Amino acid sequence: MAEKISTRVAYGDALQEFGKNPDIVAVEADLSSCTMSCTFQERYPQRHFNVGIAEANMIDIAAGLA
Repeated sequence: MAEKISTRVAYGDALQEFGKNPDIVAVEADLSSCTMSCTFQERYPQRHFNVGIAEANMIDIAAGLA
């Protein structure tokens, strides 16, 4: 039986895996330690954007990056 892991750890692991694609960026709202996107930030700092407590603006930033 596979080891159970929390959703946030699975999210962080998946984000790191997606990060192998140089077209992938991560945009987050000051929650990197809660969502485990901090692992993506450590590995791909040039493609990680922390917009602070600005969730509504984060959508506009992501749209602009797209």
